[in-house]
Amino acid sequence: MKQFLIILFIFFQFYSYSQEYDPYTYQDIKKKPEGNERIFFGGGLGLQFGTFTTIKFTPEIGYRITDNFDVGIGLYYLYTKNNYYHYSDHIYGGKVFSRFYITPNFFLTGEYETLNIADYDIYTGQYTGTRIFIDGLPLGIGWRQQLGERFSVLTTLMYNVLQSEKTPYSNPIFRVSFIY
Repeated sequence: MKQFLIILFIFFQFYSYSQEYDPYTYQDIKKKPEGNERIFFGGGLGLQFGTFTTIKFTPEIGYRITDNFDVGIGLYYLYTKNNYYHYSDHIYGGKVFSRFYITPNFFLTGEYETLNIADYDIYTGQYTGTRIFIDGLPLGIGWRQQLGERFSVLTTLMYNVLQSEKTPYSNPIFRVSFIY
């Protein structure tokens, strides 16, 4: 896993874009985003089929406060089915997030999320028939790869500092998402 991340970051280093400027005046010609151009949409999608089936959908909308700082909100939906234990659940919730870009492509990220899950007894594994909210605070680092003027792929590695035995995923968290 460690070698994969190192190779991934090295690959992205060689595939970076340079700043656009006028060759005669050496002035930056890339216009600054205004109004609606600061709003972005994105999210991720995950699919897995087999003994363990998962369908994940995480749309988000954000706003670029500055060239180096983004904030936004998002939704979280996860359908999970375990054929071995004959169990399925719909997990849903929301999040607020921020990203601070240290360089044009490397960023620090943080989220606060709350997820609604089916409650279970952690000692017996039996479900209680009620639903509870689980809070999470994933913090981490990421890499943005520009694929056009507005379209980007985000690769993040995060750690949920509020991880509990009922959190529906484990640490570390590796995500690939898209923004436009």
